[in-house]
Amino acid sequence: MTTRTTSPQSSDDKLLQAGVFTRGDVEALSSRLNEPDWLREKRQTAWSVFEETPMPTTSDEAWRRTDLRKVKWDRFRLAEAPSVRVTQTLADLPEALRDAVEENFPASGRLVIINGQVVFHYLKPELAEQGVIFTDLNTAVTQYPDLVQKYLGAEAVPPSSGKFAALNSALWQNGAFLYIPKDTEIEEPFQAAYVLEGEGTALFPRTLIVGAPYSVATYIEENISYGEHGQALNAGVTEIYANDGAQIRHVDIQRWGEDVYNFNVKRSVGRNDSLVIWETGQLGGRLTKTYYDSELPGNGAMMEFNGVYFMQGKQHLDLDTLIHHIGLATGGDLLLHGAVKDRARSVFTGLIKIEKGAQQTNSYLKNENLLLSRTARCDSIPSLEIDANDVRASHGATTGKIDEEYIFYLMSRGIPRSTAVRMVVEGFFHKVFDRMYNERVREKLFNAVSAKIGD
Repeated sequence: MTTRTTSPQSSDDKLLQAGVFTRGDVEALSSRLNEPDWLREKRQTAWSVFEETPMPTTSDEAWRRTDLRKVKWDRFRLAEAPSVRVTQTLADLPEALRDAVEENFPASGRLVIINGQVVFHYLKPELAEQGVIFTDLNTAVTQYPDLVQKYLGAEAVPPSSGKFAALNSALWQNGAFLYIPKDTEIEEPFQAAYVLEGEGTALFPRTLIVGAPYSVATYIEENISYGEHGQALNAGVTEIYANDGAQIRHVDIQRWGEDVYNFNVKRSVGRNDSLVIWETGQLGGRLTKTYYDSELPGNGAMMEFNGVYFMQGKQHLDLDTLIHHIGLATGGDLLLHGAVKDRARSVFTGLIKIEKGAQQTNSYLKNENLLLSRTARCDSIPSLEIDANDVRASHGATTGKIDEEYIFYLMSRGIPRSTAVRMVVEGFFHKVFDRMYNERVREKLFNAVSAKIGD
C-alpha cells in the first residue's frame, strides 16, 4: 500500500474551517444506518485522520499544478433525498439514468444510486444462486459483514491515503459492492451509475470489488449529474482486490457537470497471476484530481490501463497514476490519450515504481496529448523509480497540435474543415480504443468522447 504525504498541517485548512462536515455528521450517519461497532469505529478513526491530514497545496509535489484555493468549501452540503423515486422497473427511471446503465444491452446486474440512495437494483437470479454478490455497500454491510469488514478500507485505500480519501472513509453514504466467487467467470458486465443532484450537493461514493481466485468479471460505472445543481463536490474511493488468478476489468466514464469539483482515489491490489484492467473516459467536472494506483504484490500480477480525456472551457484535469511493482515477474502497460481546447488544462503524472525484490518486471507507460487551442495547456510528467536490476521499464509522452497536412488532405477531398478536425481527433483516440477488446466498452467510450468533441 502506498501512502502519499503532504506538507505539515497548516491552520489554513479551509475545508475543515468551513464546518460543513463535522464529526457529528459522522455519528449521525452511523446511527441512521444502524451500523455495527466495527464500522462506527472505522468512520471515527477516519475522521480523526481527516482532521490531522493537511489540506493539499501547490507546495506538495502531487498537487503542484492543481490549486484548490479558489474552491468555496462553505457552499457544499451533505446530499439530500433525490427527486427520483425508488423503483424495481428500469423503464420507470428517467431516460438519462437508463442510458447510464445501458438499458438496451444485456447486463449481469444494474445499480443506480442518486445522492447516496439506491433507486434501482437488479441482479440476475442465477448469478445470486452461484454466490455472486452485487448490491449497494450499505446492504452489504448488513448482509455480508465479515466479507466487507475484511476488505473495506484495508490494504487498498485506508484513510491515510490522503485528505479526500479520509473524508470519504468517514462520510461515505453508499456505493457499489461486487463479489465474484472462486472459479466463476461472468461474461456480461455489471453496471452502476452514481448520480449527483441538487444545489451544493457533496457526494462520497465508495466502490468495493473483490474477485476470489480465478474469477473473471467486468464492472462499468458512469458518473453523471442530474438536473441543475451549481457548484457541487464528489469525493470518491474505489477499492479492487484481485486474488490469485482473478481478472477484473473496471470501466468508468466520468461525465459530471462542468461545475463539479471531483476528487478520487482508485486503487487495485493484484495477487499472484491476477490481472486488473482500468479503462476510463474523463470528460466532465470543473476540477478533477484522481489517483489511479495499481499495487502488484503478487508474483506474476499484471495491470493494464487504457484511458482517454477531453477537456474544454476552463476545465482542469489532474490524473496521477502509479504502477507499483512488488512481486516477481509483474507487468504493467498504460496508454492515456487526451485532447484539450479553449482554456482547459490537463495534468498527467505517471510513476512506475519497482521495488528491490521485483525482478523480471516488464512495465511501460505513455501519455499523448493533442492541443486544439493556443490557450489550452497539457503537462505530462512520466517517471521511473527502479530499485531492481533485472527489469524492463520505460515511458513516453508527447504533446502537439493537429498536423495541418492531415486537415489539408481531407479538405482536398471535399470534407469541411470542422468535419476534418473531428475525424483527426477521433482517429487520435482510436489508438486507445483499439486496445479495448470489449466492443461494447469501446462503443460506449467512443460515443461519450464523440459527443464531447461536437461538430
